[in-house]
Amino acid sequence: MAINSNPVISEIKVKTGVKKWVEWWIGKRKEKLEKHLSGTMSINPFLAPIIFDYHGLDDLESLTKLYITSHLMIGNNTGFGKLIDEKILPNVFGFVKLDKNYRLTNYPLIEPCFDEIDHFIERQNGKKELLSLKAGRWTIQLTMAVQLNSSFNEILNKYPKISNNLVVGVFYGKSEHLTDKYDILRGINRGAHHNVVDLKDKVQVHSGREFWSWVNNGERNTQEWVLNGIIEATEKVNIREVSENLFRVFQNSVLKHYDAIYEDDEKINWQKLLKIING
Repeated sequence: MAINSNPVISEIKVKTGVKKWVEWWIGKRKEKLEKHLSGTMSINPFLAPIIFDYHGLDDLESLTKLYITSHLMIGNNTGFGKLIDEKILPNVFGFVKLDKNYRLTNYPLIEPCFDEIDHFIERQNGKKELLSLKAGRWTIQLTMAVQLNSSFNEILNKYPKISNNLVVGVFYGKSEHLTDKYDILRGINRGAHHNVVDLKDKVQVHSGREFWSWVNNGERNTQEWVLNGIIEATEKVNIREVSENLFRVFQNSVLKHYDAIYEDDEKINWQKLLKIING
């Protein structure tokens, strides 16, 4: 297993590495707009008339823009999480990404209890750590929190040589703002009793600045370095003008697809929208 041999990844290496991978990712998001995959959008025809009035929209164009923005934001959020998980943590900070091939060749990582473990880290001092990466405060629901507690307990009891430290990392948001699900996965019951094992001495949760500091061996400014790398990437790529043009093309393709729902008086016929989507 790979060793993160550098006590602290330097500011210049963090910024340069993050900048490189963010530039790559922005290119991937640009490809999404270029393909303007209107067929990948999912519109709820029952919710649409409510959304139309709730957001004070005036016409099909404004409704379409809202739906496209929401559609793209889902991809942005999911894609950015994968960028951190699959590119930045492994390539900038030396974490070992537990992808399928790695799991298959490093038993027992293929066992189900490791399903929610995303990375293996071996520090310079020999400390072995496992990371379960989460995006924000709402990422974990009750069922997952209980399951994580069970999986962590199994790892600690059956495979103690794999790791002597389990970490749940949340890459944005302060620890005090996390939901109680992050306590439950450590076996801490607050209020309602859940069938969990007390693991608070063996499982840590790091969020926001604390997470990025843990990632980079205690360097408190790591999150600022990461953000600076992101800012430098956006300035270099200068995606704004290109994306605005591509967005208009995407929007026109969607408008054309749903143009039939306009009546002669330019009002939207919601029944026609229902028929287009549901048949």
